Amino acid sequence: MKRCLALLLALILITALAGCDRGEAKVTGPGSGGEPSGSVGPATTPVGSGTAPATGPAGPSGATEPAGPTAPPITDPDALRLGLMDDAAALGAAGLYGGTYALVTRVTDPGGDLASGALDAAIVPVDTAARIYAETDGKVSIAAVTAAGGWGIVERGNAVHDIWDLAAKTVWTDADAPVSTQLFTYVAERYDFIVGDTLKLESVPVSRLAEQDLTLMPAKLAGVTLVRDPDTHKALDLGEEWTAITGSDFLPAACLVVSADMEDQDLEALKVDLKASQETVSDSLDKAVALGLAANQEEAWASLECLTFTWLEGADTVREALYDYFSVLYRLDPELIGGYIPDDGFYR
Repeated sequence: MKRCLALLLALILITALAGCDRGEAKVTGPGSGGEPSGSVGPATTPVGSGTAPATGPAGPSGATEPAGPTAPPITDPDALRLGLMDDAAALGAAGLYGGTYALVTRVTDPGGDLASGALDAAIVPVDTAARIYAETDGKVSIAAVTAAGGWGIVERGNAVHDIWDLAAKTVWTDADAPVSTQLFTYVAERYDFIVGDTLKLESVPVSRLAEQDLTLMPAKLAGVTLVRDPDTHKALDLGEEWTAITGSDFLPAACLVVSADMEDQDLEALKVDLKASQETVSDSLDKAVALGLAANQEEAWASLECLTFTWLEGADTVREALYDYFSVLYRLDPELIGGYIPDDGFYR
């Protein structure tokens, strides 16, 4: 009997202790929101970290596609930081992926980043380079012209095959790209079109360009649209029309700009490597996708076919090559290039 009573008391004691343990498990640290004190909850991105979700190019519907993985961070604090904008010209730097450079993709404020020291160099549109030079009081220089052309008329349908076929039609342009609209207007008027009468221009946000049937598109969006929409074709090349009416060798599209205080030896090394990357760009399409510069290799290749990589360096050579282009933009609207034609300090 005593043995049974002892066993009963032991069972009661065990049950009481288990209840205490369950009660203590509910206790958390102050303000823990239900997580036990000292536990690790779900990881979050700190507010103000400066890291934005990566997105790819806008598709024909205007929606953005998820981009591929971006380049891993380069831990070397001395690595030269090269900024790349979300355009086809950036594809020329894909061959530098995995090397000694820190490639910063989807740059939206290259001037501010160069002025602050966040970037050492960047590949930007030529007109943007002129504005940066003016806005930073000469803290950047142009080191090379890297691409030409870059804008074309994409048509859904098959009615336009030369510029005269634009008569009585409406061409849609990017509302946030005044330089391309002004250049196209300049070219059209030299062909005796009366813009607003015999040829109409309408503007929409870039996210809606691919919805239109006749559109002036930048090379990257043109390539994406041609791949994703089989009913479209590239009807005209703005660069070809520019050379036809001006007699210039090419329509400047993109260039390499660098911080004015970059060491000469670093600049020379960058130019050699970037030029080599452009010359072998067709071998680096996988790297372009890995960097998030294109959604896939097919779209990267299509974008490249809408742009011509070139290479001009040397202060005198670049100045001469850009003078007529800057002169036209200045006559159209001085603010397109920062209010004035860049002086000799712009060229390096």
